[in-house]
Amino acid sequence: MPGRGAWLTPTVEAYELAVKRRAFRRALRLDRDPDTSAVREYLEGLVPESPTRQDTTEQAERLMDN
Repeated sequence: MPGRGAWLTPTVEAYELAVKRRAFRRALRLDRDPDTSAVREYLEGLVPESPTRQDTTEQAERLMDN
């Protein structure tokens, strides 16, 4: 229905928590849990966008030492 939607941080961990808490059902106002297997498959196929903040900090420190 118009106006309904659910936002999810694009990680498998966030997905698992949403399923556990029945967040999809609640956000979409459904009578039963939806089949979200395609969402999980998509998330598993994602490549991490960038290194973690700690990795970036370590790289910057090494460059500054040179």
